[in-house]
Amino acid sequence: MIAAARILSILIGLFFMFSGFVKGVDPIGFGYKLDEYFEVFSEQASGIPALSAAFLWMKHLSLPLAVVFIVLELVLGWMAIFLIRMPLVLTLMLLLMLFFTFLTGYAWYTGKVADCGCFGDAIKLTPAQTFYKDIVLTAVLIPLFLVRRRLQPIFRPTLSNIVLLIGLFGSIYLPVYCLRHLPIIDFRPYKVGTNLREQMSLPPNAKPTIYKTYLTYRNKQTGEVKEYPSDNFPWNDSVWVATWEFVASRSELVQQGDQPRITDFHVWDIERNEVTRQILDERTGFHFWLVTYDLTKAPKKAFSRINRLAAECEQQGIPFVALTATPYEQLEPLRHELQLAFPFYYADATVLKTIIRSNPGLVLLQGPVVRAMWHYNDIPDLEKIRKKYFAATAEASMR
Repeated sequence: MIAAARILSILIGLFFMFSGFVKGVDPIGFGYKLDEYFEVFSEQASGIPALSAAFLWMKHLSLPLAVVFIVLELVLGWMAIFLIRMPLVLTLMLLLMLFFTFLTGYAWYTGKVADCGCFGDAIKLTPAQTFYKDIVLTAVLIPLFLVRRRLQPIFRPTLSNIVLLIGLFGSIYLPVYCLRHLPIIDFRPYKVGTNLREQMSLPPNAKPTIYKTYLTYRNKQTGEVKEYPSDNFPWNDSVWVATWEFVASRSELVQQGDQPRITDFHVWDIERNEVTRQILDERTGFHFWLVTYDLTKAPKKAFSRINRLAAECEQQGIPFVALTATPYEQLEPLRHELQLAFPFYYADATVLKTIIRSNPGLVLLQGPVVRAMWHYNDIPDLEKIRKKYFAATAEASMR
C-alpha cells in the first residue's frame, strides 16, 4: 500500500514538474492566459460593478501570479518526487487542484476560454478535457492525502533540505530567466526555423471542412412545413415549386477540416491598406521586424541599441520595420521622443504578443522564414548577426 503510494507520489510529482516546466519556459504566455480568466470573471460579475472592476484590476497582477503558480507547481512536483515534507506537499497540491478544478469547470461552463493554458502552448486542451483531467488528478490526490504522514522522504533530513534548495532555486530561475530573455523552448507557430507563409497555408492533402445545408419550405395552401437537404429537394418539380415557398436555411457541421496554424497574421500601413504580402513575401533576403505590441509599455532604455542597429541596416540596405498595435495618437509622439526613424506598420496586438515574448522584441527573417529572435535585453550589433546568420546561410547555399 505505502510502496504504491510512494510510486504514485513520484508520478504525480513528475506530472506537476512537466506542467510547471512547459508554463515556466513561457511565463508571459501564462500571464496572458490569466488575463483571459480575469476578463471572463469581470464580464460574469458585470452586475456587481465593484467586483467586476476588481477582476479587471487583477490583470495588473497576472504576470506576478503566473510566476508564483509556476514556481509553486515546480517546487511541489520536485518535493513529491523526493517525498520531501509530504503532509505539506499533498495539502497544497490538493488545494491547488481544487482551485484549478473550479477554475476550469467555470471556464467550461461559460465557454469563454478556448484553452486553459495548463500546458502552455505545448499541449492544447479544451476546457472540457482540462476539467476532466483536473477531476482525475484530484481523485488520485485524495487517497494520497489520507496517507500523507506515512510517506517518508527518500533521503535523510540534511540531504533532503539540500535537494529542496536545489529545486527551489531551479524553480525560480527558470521563469525569471525566460522573462528576462526569451522562452528556452518555443512552442508557438512563429518559432525560429518556421516558414510563416507555409504556416498560413494548408497543404494540398488537407482535410476540408464540410457543412450540410438544410432548406425549410412551407406549403402555401396547407401551411405544412418541411425541411430538405439542399442537395435533395424537388426543385425541378414545377407543381411543387408553385405550391411551396422558401422559409429558411441552416447549416450543420459534418466534418471539421484542418486549419492553418497561423490564421490571423495581417499587416496594415498607416492608411489601413493591407501590406502583408509586401512585408512577408516580397522580401527574399534578410530583413528585420521590431515587434512592439504597445510602445507605451516598452522600456525606453532598450531603444539605444535598436536605433543603432536600425541605422546600420539602413546604411547597408537591409530592410528594418516595426510592427505595432499602438494607436497613432500615442505612437507618433513616442516615435519623435525615441527618434525611431524606421517605418511602422500595424498588426493585431494578440498576434504581436504571440510572435515574440518581448516588448519590444527583434525578429530576423530570410524571406518568410524566421531565422532568429532576440529579447530587448539581448539585441546584438549587426556585425555579430552578419557573422552568425548571414555568413552561415551563404556557406550553406554554396554546399
